[in-house]
Amino acid sequence: MNQCLRHLTISLVLSCFANLTVQANPLTGKQLYDIACSACHSLGQTPDHHIGPPLGGLLNRQAGAVEGYRYSEALRDSGWRWSLPTLLAWLAEPDAALPNNAMNYVNPLTAEETQRLGEWLLRKP
Repeated sequence: MNQCLRHLTISLVLSCFANLTVQANPLTGKQLYDIACSACHSLGQTPDHHIGPPLGGLLNRQAGAVEGYRYSEALRDSGWRWSLPTLLAWLAEPDAALPNNAMNYVNPLTAEETQRLGEWLLRKP
């Protein structure tokens, strides 16, 4: 095998291993939030300039109850409290979980990433 071809082969093999290593390290909760939520939501607890309500202090919070934010009637009247099961249902498919809500969202994450994001969000103060 000539030297150039040998270097090319080694480079390709190393590149494949590098890609496997990157894929083997799952995205963090913060990275998942940045991908799926940050365009519309902040992590604080008070309404700000974002489109959606803040996501801080979510665990056991009454759905549709942040003062100063206009929620859909469906969410406001849902009786939901944010827990892992309600949040995962919401993140997976908001329209199926609670019809006639105002959140325009299509989940770009896998089920495992959605689980990790939900657990991370519920730990945010």
